[in-house]
Amino acid sequence: MKKLLSEQQDPYRLNRGLVKSTLRFAMDENAHVPDTLTRIRVLEGVAVVGQGERVERKKRGRTFLDVYIKFLPESSEVVKDLVEISKKIKKLPGIQLIKILTIDGREVMVKGKPILV
Repeated sequence: MKKLLSEQQDPYRLNRGLVKSTLRFAMDENAHVPDTLTRIRVLEGVAVVGQGERVERKKRGRTFLDVYIKFLPESSEVVKDLVEISKKIKKLPGIQLIKILTIDGREVMVKGKPILV
């Protein structure tokens, strides 16, 4: 039995695949988008970060940015893992609010409301 289990667990393969998510950031007016994306890329668990749409700058001083992030979940609770990564992102300079839009192409809601971090 132990032999069967050890054969199934390939030490060279990931236990889980990457998960693609889409987030919308509300940022300070003067936030520098390329530097923000670079800071996200070096966070633990994040594999890929890209800008989904053009930066949207509003008159009231806020900047909105849609970003896709591919990350490696630490557990089977993907939403919880994404919220934890979002909390790390929110600590970066210039990030005011994060709205989780999709996970693997599906819209994400909790009790009918969007997830805001």
